[in-house]
Amino acid sequence: MLTSFHLKNFKSFKQDAVLPLASLTVLIGANAAGKSNALEGLRLLSWLAQGNKLSAIQHAVNQADKVVRGRVPDIFQKGETKFTLGCSMDAIPGANVLDMELELRGDDLHIVAERMGSGNGIPLYDMDQASKGHSTEAGVAYNNFSKGGNKPHIPVSDQMAVFAQLDSPASFHANHKSAQQQIPRACKRYQDVLSNILFLDPAPAKMRDFSFLADKRLGGDGANLSSVLFRLWYGGGHAEFNHVMEEIKNNKSVDIQTEVQIPDLTAERQEILSFIQSLPEQDIQGLSFLKGPRNDVMVQLVESFGGVRREYESALLSDGTLRVLAIAAAMLSAPEGSLVVIEEIDNGVHPSRARHLLERIQTVAERRKLRVLLSTHNPAMLDALPDKAVPDVVFCYRDPVLGDSRLVRLGSLPDAPELLIQDTLGHLMTTGALERFVKTHPGSQARKEKAKAWLASLKATEHGGPQ
Repeated sequence: MLTSFHLKNFKSFKQDAVLPLASLTVLIGANAAGKSNALEGLRLLSWLAQGNKLSAIQHAVNQADKVVRGRVPDIFQKGETKFTLGCSMDAIPGANVLDMELELRGDDLHIVAERMGSGNGIPLYDMDQASKGHSTEAGVAYNNFSKGGNKPHIPVSDQMAVFAQLDSPASFHANHKSAQQQIPRACKRYQDVLSNILFLDPAPAKMRDFSFLADKRLGGDGANLSSVLFRLWYGGGHAEFNHVMEEIKNNKSVDIQTEVQIPDLTAERQEILSFIQSLPEQDIQGLSFLKGPRNDVMVQLVESFGGVRREYESALLSDGTLRVLAIAAAMLSAPEGSLVVIEEIDNGVHPSRARHLLERIQTVAERRKLRVLLSTHNPAMLDALPDKAVPDVVFCYRDPVLGDSRLVRLGSLPDAPELLIQDTLGHLMTTGALERFVKTHPGSQARKEKAKAWLASLKATEHGGPQ
């Protein structure tokens, strides 16, 4: 799983900034602090992991579904021509850190450095021969697991992430068996984890229509919500699910709700319903589905209100209800070990049910070994955070002197408990106390240095001061 993401000279981030990732990480900060810039850097790394070429970045920047906002030169910190992206991952011995540096030459982007390794040891590979001028061919040294300082080199394109090019044993010399096994394995692992990051930004207007049953993975806009919920509700992982699909394909009049035999899915269904229970003023009993004419379905909520059972298809559901359904589908369908990013999670969530929703997210994330990264401005959402998630809150702010964006994990501040016992996290954020604390508080190390200087001055005074 991903344990952290880092970036430098990317948009508003000048210094090396690290975003630690836990089962539930909440990114907070004022408007224009740089939260969206950090998420865009992560999105760009995911885009590169999918094998995309830098020559297509201009289109990726300008298209409606943008990877990053603005023009290509806007990606860089002002006055810089290079930026760095990278991440750390667990369970990959000798290759738990990935770093890459990109450069702007004229109007074109080039990868000028990329390294996958661990600490100060010999990396699995290291781009140590960058291209020059208009050329796009670079040289990569790779670990052949043999003694000796000189490592073999292979040519690569600097228009694609190197780890997206070294995923085949054929990339390496036939005599380097260990390299043929270990390097592609590590590269594929990075590809899988990074390319499968789900950036969830539900668009309720797109979730109110039928979606095709063939869709298995929830899209970032949630447009195929109904089909993903259908698979979860009817046990897409069970053999009986194939029977469900055949019934639908072969019998257009089949009643999905009553005629199809399904396995006992009480536990799976309860997990879906537990998310929906974060909605106020509703007693949701279950889900049902309308079948469309093209092997597509539309989800319905089965509600009991005043003792009367009613069904409401997605076309009639509120934006907030659809957003919560999308969060449930994302959490329960994402591959184990993957990262789910939800920006502005508070949209449509009633403050009285925020704690329940966040607790469900953290519980499912821990059980399914997911990383979940949320961003929010809502004080009520911050106050609703489970206690064990508070240390993993990451505060984004602008340095008062240099003006660049910084990231700090609350649990990494030795004196943070002194602040957190004074008030709720949401109120500390609203009043600006948290920002003032981070920007002006000296921290334990600075206080130790100050105390040492004071003691030194006392000793100097006792000895009559300098002669």
